Amino acid sequence: MVNVSEVVAAGLRARGADRVYGVPGLEIDPLLSALRGGAEAAEFVQARGAESAALMACAHAKLTGRLGCCVAPPGAGALRLLAGLYDAATDRAPVLAVVGEDPAPRGRGGRGLRHLAEVSVFCEQVSGPELMGDALNRAVRAALTDRGVASLVVSRRVLAAPAPTGPLGEGGTRPVPLPVRQPGEGDVHRAAEALNAAGEVAVVVGNAGRAASGQAVGVAQLLGAGVATTALARDALPDDLPYQTGVAGRLGSEAAAALLRECDTLLLLGAEDLDRALLPDPGRCRVVTVDPEPTDCPLDRGRAAIRVTGDVTAALDALIPQLRRATGRTWRTQVEKAVQAWRAEGRTKANRYFGTSVNPRSVVAELSERLPDRAVVVTDSGTSLDWWTRHLRIRNGMRSLLSGHLGTPGAAVPYAVAARFAAPDRPVIALVGDGAFQSGGLNELITVRRHSEWLAGLPPLVFCVFNNGDLNRLTWRRRAAAGDPLIPLSAEVPAMPYAEWARLAGLPAVRCDRPRHVASVWADVLTLRGPVLLEFVVDGENPPDWAAGTARTISASDPVEPLPASSVKPLRLPG
Repeated sequence: MVNVSEVVAAGLRARGADRVYGVPGLEIDPLLSALRGGAEAAEFVQARGAESAALMACAHAKLTGRLGCCVAPPGAGALRLLAGLYDAATDRAPVLAVVGEDPAPRGRGGRGLRHLAEVSVFCEQVSGPELMGDALNRAVRAALTDRGVASLVVSRRVLAAPAPTGPLGEGGTRPVPLPVRQPGEGDVHRAAEALNAAGEVAVVVGNAGRAASGQAVGVAQLLGAGVATTALARDALPDDLPYQTGVAGRLGSEAAAALLRECDTLLLLGAEDLDRALLPDPGRCRVVTVDPEPTDCPLDRGRAAIRVTGDVTAALDALIPQLRRATGRTWRTQVEKAVQAWRAEGRTKANRYFGTSVNPRSVVAELSERLPDRAVVVTDSGTSLDWWTRHLRIRNGMRSLLSGHLGTPGAAVPYAVAARFAAPDRPVIALVGDGAFQSGGLNELITVRRHSEWLAGLPPLVFCVFNNGDLNRLTWRRRAAAGDPLIPLSAEVPAMPYAEWARLAGLPAVRCDRPRHVASVWADVLTLRGPVLLEFVVDGENPPDWAAGTARTISASDPVEPLPASSVKPLRLPG
């Protein structure tokens, strides 16, 4: 007789969660047995820890746009799951967490439910097998429509019970249809009027607007606008667009920061993840927002703006026919010159070497020159994120992943593992610092080793470790705060032979400590099949751009010395 767990396992696969990441435990054994039960069920991938399992589910959701799923036993398993679930919640990734019910006496068992409720858009304890189908349907719908975490707490008794007839047995595996909200005609017309009257337009594509990237390019072409993306939408627009200024963020691209600082009209497309500190002064810049839901708007409620609410793609399809092609190209020319200068400066910085250590900028710059088509590039939250932002050039068809709002240290390796499972035909490269790698990445290499036979025949899965013996971003933040670049390395990471550790785990590994070998090492590694660890011994004294005290304006392509905020004025070209 089919039990509840077997029907749930099949239902998860039908809803796009073809893999479920988790850790085993007695209270969820019936579900794990069902997940290992055959082709109709989602596949179970055991992670080394519950936090990693949740991060893998989050990465699956971000990469595929479908439901991610993780499971954990009650108690410590559920608590450790929370760190990864918060990553999904803050980055608006649809993830379903199924947690075993604590068999402890009444009064203790509800603690896990309370903790899960804090991070979830939907959280429910399933008390009987006849309730499982309805609870699963509502949880999946909530995760997908609200783009967040949905949690189900289920006892072993319910999971092992015979599947009842009715909704769970008959309709529990049907996909959940998602509603599409259409924008208001009046709002779209007002947005078109504002954009047609603008002279210097900036377009920012955010995480909720990535599906409308083609329309965003069309708008930019018509209006002669410059474009930028948020970090989570890094891959929404290719970097070979001459007016693509890079990532808009506090520690992002200087060209993007200047674009937002000097535009007179700002169009935000699903940019709920844009840092509000980057928004221009309300008295100087008009803002037009397009968001799927009213609550997604990144602006403060009291700020004046033209707000269009509805599906971003549908809104732009309605907007583009109402836009007039801009006749003047001065602003676009200024943007393109600023982008060219910013990229040229990046190439110069990547080619500098001091002493015998590898310049970490060159690691990503040389990778960028050799990136295979359709590659997935994952970054962690340390200075590897700075080099990913500054020197990686994304082409059409490529994807990028990161822990956005939380910047969870150590997320890159679980993300890369999930990317490999979700996209077995794509090359996957993870950029991770040595501190982040020690915080969890080392353990998840065991997961990679566990599946190495299957992985061996697939495109490369590269774990690129920046070994500088320091929590380098923390050191540079301390130096920037103190205004003293000579503060010694202040967050030492214990020395670890990463390539040797990988070999001990049975994985191929390469170690590079010579600047002149960086390009050839990448060329060789990217021709391999299967997983490989690539360790670069890099110079920790190479400052990120945000710590170097440089500033840039759209209309002046040369770097200028930093000035007090009150004295900074944009420079303008004549005409």
